[in-house]
Amino acid sequence: MRILLPNIVSSITSIDSFNQQVYASINKNYKTIVIDASNLAFITPLGMISFVLGIQNLNRYMKVYLDLEHCEIVSYLERLNFFEYLPEGVSSNCSLEEYKSRNRNDTSSILLEILPLRNDDDLECMTDSILKIFSENNFSSKITNNIINITTELGTNIYNHSGGNGFVTIQLYKSSNKIRIGLADDGVGIINRFKVKADETDTQHDILKKAFMVNESTRESSGGLGLNTMRKNSFSDNFKESRILLKTGNNIYNILTKDIQIFKTTSIYPGTYYDFCIEIA
Repeated sequence: MRILLPNIVSSITSIDSFNQQVYASINKNYKTIVIDASNLAFITPLGMISFVLGIQNLNRYMKVYLDLEHCEIVSYLERLNFFEYLPEGVSSNCSLEEYKSRNRNDTSSILLEILPLRNDDDLECMTDSILKIFSENNFSSKITNNIINITTELGTNIYNHSGGNGFVTIQLYKSSNKIRIGLADDGVGIINRFKVKADETDTQHDILKKAFMVNESTRESSGGLGLNTMRKNSFSDNFKESRILLKTGNNIYNILTKDIQIFKTTSIYPGTYYDFCIEIA
C-alpha cells in the first residue's frame, strides 16, 4: 500500500485526506506501507505535525517506508526537527539518522520547530519561543500576549485532556506578516471530551458550539472560559485578519468571531487538529 502526498500540503482538507488514508490503512491491517513524499514541495505547520502523528500511528501496526528521494523540502523537514520524531523502525531511501544528528541552522527568530506537548516544561519552552519570535520582529506585547494565551490554552488541553500524543509548530512568514500555528493530537477529540456534558439531542456541531461559545444566560460554556477566551484572543483587534479551522469528530469547522460553522463533513478518526493563520495588523 502507498500513501501519496500531494505537491502542496497547505489546506486542512489536504491534511484531512492524508489522515483518512492513515486510519484506513490501519483498519485494513496492512503489513507494510510506503509514504511517498517525493512530490512534496510545501507543507504548513499543521501539515508537518499531522505527518509526524500519521507516521507514528502507522508504525504501531505495520512497517513504514518513507520515500523522500525527490522531495524538494527535505532541508525544511530537517530544520523543523521532523526526523527527531520518527519512531524506530521507519526506513527510508535517505539516511534518517544522518538528518537526525546534523546541526541545524538557527531559525528561532521566525520558527518554533516541532515541539511535543507533554507537560508544563514544554509549555514554557513554547512560550519562550513565541517571545523570541515576536520580540526579535518588533511586534507589540499585546500581540505577543494574544498568541501566548491562544497556544497555552490549547497546549494545556492537549496534555491534560487528550489522552494522546500532541505537538505544536509555529512559523512567521515575514513577507506576508502572517503567522501560522499548527496544534494537533491523536487523542480522544473535543467531541468525546465534552459529550458527557451534552444533552441527548445535541449533534456534534451543538457540542462544539457549547464548548467554544458562552451561553448568554449563564455566562458559561461547557468548555469553561478557556476555549471561549481563546476564540476571542484569536480575533483580537491587534490582528488584521484571522482564520481558524478545526478538525474533530466527523467535521472540519470554521471558527468565526461569533459563530462556529461546519466547513466540510468528512470521516471520523482520533484527535483534534487546529490550523491558525493570523495576519498581524
